[in-house]
Amino acid sequence: MNIESTIKSHALQLGFSAVGIAPADYDPIGHNNLVRWLDSGYQAGMRYMERSPRKRYDPKMHLPGARSVIVCAENYYNDPRENERKGYISIYARGEDYHIVLKEKLNLLRDRISRTAGEFKSVICVDSSPIGEKALAVRAGIGFIGKNGTLIVSEKESGEPPSGSFHFLGVIITDLDLEPDNLVAGSCGECRRCIDACPTEAIVAEGVIDAGRCISYHTTENKGKIEENIAGNTRNMIFGCDICQLVCPYNKKARKTSEARLMARQELVEIDLEKLAGLTEEEFKIRFADSAIGDIKFVMFKRNIAMALKNISNYIN
Repeated sequence: MNIESTIKSHALQLGFSAVGIAPADYDPIGHNNLVRWLDSGYQAGMRYMERSPRKRYDPKMHLPGARSVIVCAENYYNDPRENERKGYISIYARGEDYHIVLKEKLNLLRDRISRTAGEFKSVICVDSSPIGEKALAVRAGIGFIGKNGTLIVSEKESGEPPSGSFHFLGVIITDLDLEPDNLVAGSCGECRRCIDACPTEAIVAEGVIDAGRCISYHTTENKGKIEENIAGNTRNMIFGCDICQLVCPYNKKARKTSEARLMARQELVEIDLEKLAGLTEEEFKIRFADSAIGDIKFVMFKRNIAMALKNISNYIN
């Protein structure tokens, strides 16, 4: 087995659902798309997106001398069960904090690679680093970008059927000179279910999301007031949103994650909002210490709960 096949074999053995290799070259198309998105003001309050936009599309700015990027996808799909009279937390946040889980697995993968390839320089990035993981995943042949802006994962070496867009992404930027994978064909065709389903009309063009209209942005990133025209359409959601993914035909046959740490905690499915509303800040920090939910401020959490309770009351009445 060559080094590329060995790396992919190790990644799949560790439980990643897909893996590919991209060149560590500067991606001018991705960079220019981001600049246009920023110029349109679609970043809303995410001012950090405006800092060094080129860095998101130039792996060498993270690791001088980088030659390749190993991109891994981790399936996080769980039972999407929802009760409109209960609170809703996005599927990705129902298990342990994915940043911790993926970084641990990528470190294990890096260790395994070093046993075969010897010592090499590398940098691991999982969401918190300014790198365009989705664009790299496309360049690594893992999938294509759907109309809702998510990565649609294609069938890979595992031989298992595609599992749609419910995936986290993590990358290893390395100075290893690896053969990159070919791009894969993929398209949403004429389908526009995600566009039509979004209650706040956040999908303004194919693959382009206006964060200022996005429920996920407002419930996880927006630290201030949520305007009524958005708040009234957030339904029962208190953290994130899955609407555009759940209606996607590519997710019809999504498999449940095999990673135990990402499986849903039952107390985070069909949330009792009245109980959560009574949490103190200290109780909030303890309860969500190892969850992505713990990354937001307590005042945001309370705001989201109050918003959901109001919306649910409107349903009932």
